[in-house]
Amino acid sequence: MNEHKHKMTTEEVRVYWGKKNIPQQWYSKKDPFTRQWFNELAYKRYSRYYPYLKDELEFENHRGEEILEIGCGIGTDLAEFAQGGAVVTGTDLGPDQVMLSKLNLDLRGLPYKEITEANVENLPFPDGSFDLVYSIGVIHHVANPEKAISEIFRVLKPDGKAIVLVYARGWKHYLKRCLVHGILKGKWFRYGFDWRKVRSEVSEVHGSSPRTEIWTKREVRKLFKQFPTLEIKKRRLGEFFEYKPYNTVMFPAFVRNILFLLGLESLIGENWFVKADKTKWPKEETFFGVWWRHY
Repeated sequence: MNEHKHKMTTEEVRVYWGKKNIPQQWYSKKDPFTRQWFNELAYKRYSRYYPYLKDELEFENHRGEEILEIGCGIGTDLAEFAQGGAVVTGTDLGPDQVMLSKLNLDLRGLPYKEITEANVENLPFPDGSFDLVYSIGVIHHVANPEKAISEIFRVLKPDGKAIVLVYARGWKHYLKRCLVHGILKGKWFRYGFDWRKVRSEVSEVHGSSPRTEIWTKREVRKLFKQFPTLEIKKRRLGEFFEYKPYNTVMFPAFVRNILFLLGLESLIGENWFVKADKTKWPKEETFFGVWWRHY
C-alpha cells in the first residue's frame, strides 16, 4: 500500500504539538492555568474520555519508585503519580508542555524530580534509570517509533516496566478514517492511495498531524520486540459510546453495556494498551491449564 515519501522531522512534530494542540486543554472552559482548570481537565480525562486509565496506569502502586513520563503534556497523569508517592520525571518536546506540567504540579503542591524538554528518540538519562516509563498517545506520532521504544527499554531498570498507549485499528479507524474520509470524501484517491496521509489528516482534534500511525497487534509486537514479557489489549470504545463527540449525541448506555458484556471492546476498541516488562516472567496459566495440571 502506498505511503507518502515525505521524511518527517522531529521539529515538525514539536511545532505541531505545541500551543493550542497540546491535548486535554479543550476539556474545560474555566479560566486557563488555574487550579480549577487543571482539576476539571483531570476529572474529565478519568471519568469521561479515558475512564480505564486510573486502573491501567497503576497510580497508587509505585510509591517511592522512579517514574518517567514521555509526553507529559499538561501534567495530568504526572500529578496522579506524584500524589501516589512516586518520584516523577516528565519530558516533552516543547517548552509549553514543560511550563504547563510544572504549573499543574506546583499549584497542587506536588513534588517532582525533573520536568524537561527531551526527545524520546534520544533521552537524556543514563541506562537503567527508571522503575516505570509510561507514554500515553505519543509513540504513534514520533518520527522513529522503533528508536523511541529502544530508548524506553534502555532507560528502564533491569526489572522495570513500560506502559504505552498507541492507536489501534478499531471501529473508528475503519468507519471514520477509511470509509468516510478515505473513500466517501475521496481523500485516499486525492492523496495518491496514501493511507498514512489520510489518517494523519483526520485523526487529531485539530487535524493534519505530521504523522499518525494506526497499528495492528502484530505491528505492536514487532515494535516491542526487545521486551521479553508483553501484555497487549484493546481498550476504549470512545466517541458516541463513552462521550458525546463535538457536543452531539451518545448511544444509550445499554448499547455500550452489551458491547462490554460480549467482550467486543477487545475487537473494535481504538487503542492498544501495552504493558511491557524488561524481565522475562513465567507465562500465566490459563484456567483450563490450572484445572488440568493442578486439580
